[in-house]
Amino acid sequence: MMLKQTLVILGIGIAAGIGVATPAAGPSEIVARQDPPKPQPQQQSELVLALDNPSYQPRVGIPDFIATGVDAELQAAAKMLADVLAADLDFEREFLVVDRKVSAAIPAAATPEAIDYEQWRQIGADFVVFATMRRSGAEFTVDLKLLLTRGTTPGQQRFGSEYSKCTMANPRYCAHFIADDMHMKIRQVLGVARTKIAFASDRDGTRQGGRFDPGSVGKEIYISDYDGANQRPATANRSLNINPTWLPDARGLAYASYVSKFPDIYVSLFDGRPPTRPAGGTDVIQNTLPAVSPDGTRIAFASGRAGRYDVYVVNRDGSNMRNLTPNTPNSDEGAPTWSPTGSQIAFTSDRTGNPQIWVVSADGLGPPTRLTADTHADAPTWSSLNYIAYTLGGGPGHDIAVIDLSKKEVRVLTDGLGSNKQPTVAPNARHIAFVTTRWGREQIAIIDYPTGGKTIRRVTDAGNNTYPDWSPVPGGSPATNRTTTRVPQ
Repeated sequence: MMLKQTLVILGIGIAAGIGVATPAAGPSEIVARQDPPKPQPQQQSELVLALDNPSYQPRVGIPDFIATGVDAELQAAAKMLADVLAADLDFEREFLVVDRKVSAAIPAAATPEAIDYEQWRQIGADFVVFATMRRSGAEFTVDLKLLLTRGTTPGQQRFGSEYSKCTMANPRYCAHFIADDMHMKIRQVLGVARTKIAFASDRDGTRQGGRFDPGSVGKEIYISDYDGANQRPATANRSLNINPTWLPDARGLAYASYVSKFPDIYVSLFDGRPPTRPAGGTDVIQNTLPAVSPDGTRIAFASGRAGRYDVYVVNRDGSNMRNLTPNTPNSDEGAPTWSPTGSQIAFTSDRTGNPQIWVVSADGLGPPTRLTADTHADAPTWSSLNYIAYTLGGGPGHDIAVIDLSKKEVRVLTDGLGSNKQPTVAPNARHIAFVTTRWGREQIAIIDYPTGGKTIRRVTDAGNNTYPDWSPVPGGSPATNRTTTRVPQ
């Protein structure tokens, strides 16, 4: 199980020194001002085009955005925004996006009135995006409209919003924000376009020093956008850094590192301050596999301080440490994951022989209860839709399985190709990232839930990449502090 895999690494030495790099940030606040509803006459034939009908996938065409003025940088950003928005909308499967290679043959229109709606209808679009961009120094504003292509009056506006304070330094973030905003306001779905994935990678090929295994290849913690773009290191200590887990505000990480020549838990904020070590590890007390509580105040982790590995919980400041799985002298426990409410913790234990998933109260009251009865179950991750994803199988091959906690039903999502392990669930619980060897080396991929198997998207391609963890949505949904207006029908 993952705990066993981690224990094997105890023989690897570490070079001293740690530094967590601040990831490239997007705008702290993109202001979205939605156009007021415009009552429109609606024909009976258009009733099927209700954008908020969950049984209908709107078919949307996305031409390049229109950049005002003669500005090559803004024009390049306009094409990028259209490409990224199309990919983001396609990812959630709430919209059917017309292939942009197909729609590229349709001449660009400078105004909504100049759009050739008949051509868009011919390639299958029920709606077309019309977006203009204007620049002011290092920032730009996007004015976006979603226009109907069909019916007796094509060009009707079904959604409109203006997005200001986008930055030329990170135009992708603006597109991600727009996608999340459209998903929330049009489909009432929490999008994940602005989320990130943290993972461990050996792509740098750094050789470690140290007394355990001099010369072994180290791993740094990396961060990428959810779609694999902007991959960059978050640590640079030439050590072994694994098991990253996001803080709930996505402004920092907890992870396990051997930088002190033994495994311990580090908590690092993206503000340049040195990381803290709330678990208090030593060369005798070794800690790994951290999991941060939903409110960010506590950390669950695996520790060998009692002789065998147990699951502990400690406050972020290092106070109030307690063992949740004592009195199991012949077993190891680890790989904790918090329930969405923070009241329970699922973990892996081999107390009955093969590793299985168990659940215990987060305050340690009452005995743990067994959740799975597989041949081998490991690395659980608890989702907001009340299912737990985990690694199924003891090797050499593994698959990603989920157990529905309401029905107690188990379903295998992956197809047995390669070894698939270490799942992490998106904040909307509609997608699962995991480690797979289907392309040779260990890479991060994403599979949809509940469909599974139909589409597997590759996130990484350099080196070996393990222990993914999916961030929360920054600041909640785009409509958190704004008025959400139902799209006019």
